[in-house]
Amino acid sequence: MKINASLTSRLLTTLVVVGIAAAPLTSCKKKEGCTDPSAVNYDPDADNDDGTCIYASTDPTTVINGQTYHVLSGTIGSSRTLGSDKRWLLSGGVFVAGGAVLTIDAGTMLYAADDGTTPFLSVQRGGRINAVGSPSAPIVFTTIKTITGGAAPGAWGGIVLNGYAQINICGGGGCTAEGEGGSGTYGGSDDTDNSGVMKYVRVEYAGKILGTDNELNGFSFNGVGSGTVLEHLQAYKGSDDGFEFFGGTATLKWALSTGNSDDSFDWSHGWRGKGQFWAVHQDPASCDRGFECDNWETDFMVQPFSNPIVSNFTIVAADDGTASEAVRLRHGTRGSLYNGLVAGAGAGSGIRVSDSSSTWMDQGLLICRNTTAYGFATNWKDCDPFANDATNSATDPGVLSGYVGTENANAVDPTTLDGWFSPATYKGAVPAGDDWTAGWTLPL
Repeated sequence: MKINASLTSRLLTTLVVVGIAAAPLTSCKKKEGCTDPSAVNYDPDADNDDGTCIYASTDPTTVINGQTYHVLSGTIGSSRTLGSDKRWLLSGGVFVAGGAVLTIDAGTMLYAADDGTTPFLSVQRGGRINAVGSPSAPIVFTTIKTITGGAAPGAWGGIVLNGYAQINICGGGGCTAEGEGGSGTYGGSDDTDNSGVMKYVRVEYAGKILGTDNELNGFSFNGVGSGTVLEHLQAYKGSDDGFEFFGGTATLKWALSTGNSDDSFDWSHGWRGKGQFWAVHQDPASCDRGFECDNWETDFMVQPFSNPIVSNFTIVAADDGTASEAVRLRHGTRGSLYNGLVAGAGAGSGIRVSDSSSTWMDQGLLICRNTTAYGFATNWKDCDPFANDATNSATDPGVLSGYVGTENANAVDPTTLDGWFSPATYKGAVPAGDDWTAGWTLPL
């Protein structure tokens, strides 16, 4: 049969046009599922990984006092979850690699091994932790000696987060440093960096001292950025600092430092973050400062300056016989402290300013307002601008029961300082009618 060439051309054109027009009417959605062949629930038909991969445990195990523990050591190179249905044992440094997320379920117990190593958990730059507990099911890091006997401060190295935020000890933006105890590289130029989430996490008996100026704390935040969420954390009976900030812009809300042998909260290396609802309960058997606040002890003028804002804090200082200070602002730190209750004992000082930080105080770049410091031999030392500030006081308000209690007189609403803060028009960290430490923390 003879076909008209013109008709054929028109038919082909119509088919092409119809095909093009019809294409949007048909779609092929990628099937979601687990695309990792090494996972238990690998789906060979899935085109798009939806993050639900489940992995069979290949961790070695050990039995202690009749209980089985899954041993973690070395580097966690890919994302994984630690469930509360198992007991976990940290042996040596455990590192969460860049690109990996370590998820820890609510109620999970993790133990530092007593095996001759120095256990600690270190999240490397680019890695993340996702540890979200609850008041009834906190996530607890402790030593195996709480099971076998002999638990004491300094049993292990605590938790270390390493971020990409700026630090000041190595020449400015983008530079890096090495964490104490071989815990990893930190620093960079991203002040909004995100190292993950920790909520309702308790660290017990940490603060391993390895040598002079080589110490691990309860929580170490190294160049951690403001994208990280840190809330409801307790550092309990460590041998070094409870919480230490090495530069960065990390923010921390609802934090309790209990019975730590060195400083309860410590900042240096250009920390420029924020803190609210910080409580300190010192042990007279072993303690140093409630807050130890530095820019950098080697070069007071190095930038970026330490310059945080902290509001609503309570320090219940103990007399360890050394006449120390509850708050020491020194070595060039700047910053702003508001709404504090600083309760003293013995021959020490309440709040003291020294070194070039005195210059910042005189220039209004170092501030302490709306704060009561009382019960010390010298409540306000070397800081006349603070002592004479009308919002400050040296009179016991009679409101504290331990670290619980607040004072309303001359307080400021911290939401007027920065939108990150929660409303709290009172001095102190823990209201008697809203004890946020109840149920998930340990007492002194």
